[in-house]
Amino acid sequence: MKVALAHPELAPLLIAAVLIVALCVIALVRRRRALASFAGPGSGLASASPARQITKLILVGGACVLVVLALIGPQIGEVPRRGATSTVDTVIALDVSQSMAARDVAPDRLHVAQGAIEIIGQQLAGSRVGLTLFAGSSAVRYPLTADTKILGPALDTSGHGFRISPGSSLRAALQGAALQFPITDTSNQRAKAIVIVSDGEDPAPDLPPLGTYLARNIHVFTVGIGTPEGAPVPVYDAKGQFQQMLVDSNGTQVTSRLADARLAQLAADGGGRYFRYDGEASARSLTDALRALDGVATEIEGGVSPEDRYQIFLGIAVILLIADWLINERRPMPRPRVPRVRAAPRRRVLGAVSAVLLLVVACGPADPIADELDAANQLFLRDPTGAVTRYRDLQARRPTAPEISIDLGNALAALGEHDKALVEYSRAIDNAKGNTRSIAFYDRATSLFRLGRILDARAAYVEALRLDSNDRDAKFNIEVIDRILGLLAPQVPDPTGEPGQRTPPPGGSQQPGGTPGATTPTGTGIPTATLPPGSTGPTGAAPPVSVQTALTDFRRDLTVEEALRLLDALRGEQRGLPALLEGTGVRRGGNVDVPY
Repeated sequence: MKVALAHPELAPLLIAAVLIVALCVIALVRRRRALASFAGPGSGLASASPARQITKLILVGGACVLVVLALIGPQIGEVPRRGATSTVDTVIALDVSQSMAARDVAPDRLHVAQGAIEIIGQQLAGSRVGLTLFAGSSAVRYPLTADTKILGPALDTSGHGFRISPGSSLRAALQGAALQFPITDTSNQRAKAIVIVSDGEDPAPDLPPLGTYLARNIHVFTVGIGTPEGAPVPVYDAKGQFQQMLVDSNGTQVTSRLADARLAQLAADGGGRYFRYDGEASARSLTDALRALDGVATEIEGGVSPEDRYQIFLGIAVILLIADWLINERRPMPRPRVPRVRAAPRRRVLGAVSAVLLLVVACGPADPIADELDAANQLFLRDPTGAVTRYRDLQARRPTAPEISIDLGNALAALGEHDKALVEYSRAIDNAKGNTRSIAFYDRATSLFRLGRILDARAAYVEALRLDSNDRDAKFNIEVIDRILGLLAPQVPDPTGEPGQRTPPPGGSQQPGGTPGATTPTGTGIPTATLPPGSTGPTGAAPPVSVQTALTDFRRDLTVEEALRLLDALRGEQRGLPALLEGTGVRRGGNVDVPY
């Protein structure tokens, strides 16, 4: 039986548990010494039971130790995990040339390629997988191994400590990967695969010949990283500090582009397939194609995972605390003898029932979706598109969970699909309560602002502040929107003839002719005919000015005095107007704080 700890870094908390027990012992000893000094040696309280005092001390100490053990996370035993696999040996060749630093995909091509390889390794659990690095030449990072978990640590240091010639050569990638396969009659009869993860750039005009690889039953698959539009290539020094963008001999900035055609032709000539990587779905399609080489994909034991047993320790700790609460250190006082009257031990019965219920709840099965939701949140940090697919699968299984809807809305907003994000936020608002409902309104307001619907965004921020009166972010955003609307209000002559009177705030604006502007059903008040500063119009009702036009006029006509007044108003805050206009704040949700 295998025993492990999920969080061994919390083991020092056992010292705190021992200190708590020591303090309880010291307190009991001091009580007895105080009693002896007051009543003399050998005296004791007739109503106090020393045995019960020691018993309560042992129960509290044991509960503290068990709670710490539950926090450490004991894992006892193993649970088998089944997965599909085949007998195809696969060597992955990762491009670490300078062009892989381009940022046409976030954060850059190399990090995206590392994430893709890690997903491929997880999908190929049970098969033998190797890893090589190439640029102008090739180097072995890890030979063929059945332990695919090694790919993660290997990728964390990819390119460090290896001498690889500068440049980019697909021929070198194929040669270095093919050397990992043994040259025997038995090996040549088995299907093998080389997966090249690269942007496809190669100074050589012709593709390398693949006849020798096909003769050894080696198939070539390619995974494209980047975009056809491309991006400039940054140049870093030995310490990783950015120096400049790469330029050619004429001083022209070099743009690196994904060579789709070259990679597709290489895969076609090598008897494989080409995949442009755009998320976890592409990695799964690649692994399915690799399994298809062998003709039969079998179900095997894909490994074992430790089984958490912290519930047992936590349940026993709760029982000990309840027992400590039930035991009274004082001896029972004599009761008057009343005929046919007997007090029922309700307290002990209620305590025993509570202990049983808590034990059942503590040792009961965990939420099956919780781990999948955490995995989707982790995937969101690397691949928002893939996270959207996972969130939708979880939403189909639990459509009334507001947290899933909020996380899905955040992922859609990160992809710029704010209209779809508003639908998910509305669904979360319909099902959420309390603080979760406030978060849904806050994130909805942020997407509304990004779409230019400032008044609707203000109403959503107000609702978020109403649900959570301590939400400083919502309060600040409301103040910023009010200042924007106040500065956008045009100068109009006062009906009394006094100059310099500004129009009323939204909800109290007047149409030409002195008629008060209509307000929306929510009471926010939208001016029905607002003209930009310095413009003139007919006396009839004009169409409302769009938010984009108003912001453009605001920036163009802003005077020095008005700009200084706005900066003075925002100087006391920890963030400024650009955080809201440019989208450098944070959203809220289970998938951590993400930039909007």
